[in-house]
Amino acid sequence: MKSTNPNRSSFHRVQVTFVGNSGFLIAAGDRKVLIDAFFEGFPPGYTLPANVRDLLVNAQPPFDHVDLILATHAHADHFSAAMLRQYLQACPNAVFVSTTQAASQLPGFGERVIAADPVDASPVNLEANGIRVEAIYMSHGYPPNDPKEIFNNAYIVTLNGTTFFHTGDIADPQDVEQYRLADKHIDMAFIQHFHLLDDGFRDLLKHDIGATYLFPIHYQFTEPVFDANVVLSNYPQAVLFNVELEERRLK
Repeated sequence: MKSTNPNRSSFHRVQVTFVGNSGFLIAAGDRKVLIDAFFEGFPPGYTLPANVRDLLVNAQPPFDHVDLILATHAHADHFSAAMLRQYLQACPNAVFVSTTQAASQLPGFGERVIAADPVDASPVNLEANGIRVEAIYMSHGYPPNDPKEIFNNAYIVTLNGTTFFHTGDIADPQDVEQYRLADKHIDMAFIQHFHLLDDGFRDLLKHDIGATYLFPIHYQFTEPVFDANVVLSNYPQAVLFNVELEERRLK
């Protein structure tokens, strides 16, 4: 299935690598973005395999020369300050963007760490290493004004003519409606798998997001657990992964 993004220049060169849980490496031409890839998880559950972790924190291929690192929020299954600190030392050109709750855990990196704190209906737009990022507040499900809220940024990212949307952890998919994402010509949407357990998301995907490729995320740490058969029965176009470091080249 071809992308309908009229602004893309190199979509045939897009490669998506599954890191683990909600973490992915997206490479488009000569640009690379890591999102939610540095995480420890919640014990006593799943953690990244040792070989994947070693490649990641030491900036070894395919994780070398990454331009931009994103974390959607400061939960342990999406963000590890210790792992990311090691990576930023090994890859001196990479820039990290996240909420203040995550970014504040990485002092000493100056302008290479950027805090983005959008509020409801007011995205934050920025550019890092030539990559356009729109950070959108989408609630993780905390009650209004809860002082313990972990803020969640969804992201719209455009690199080399390819645009992707990553939800992080959102409680209500209907929150996307106000942002008119379909107008942004999104090629790839990364959505939590448990929102795909019935066909109720189909209209949102088609009319409010408009992405060509659907990537279920959050393979671990959820209840109900990830069920590839159920997801595919409802969304046969979904792109699934079986193992860490598995790659997909998109056309």
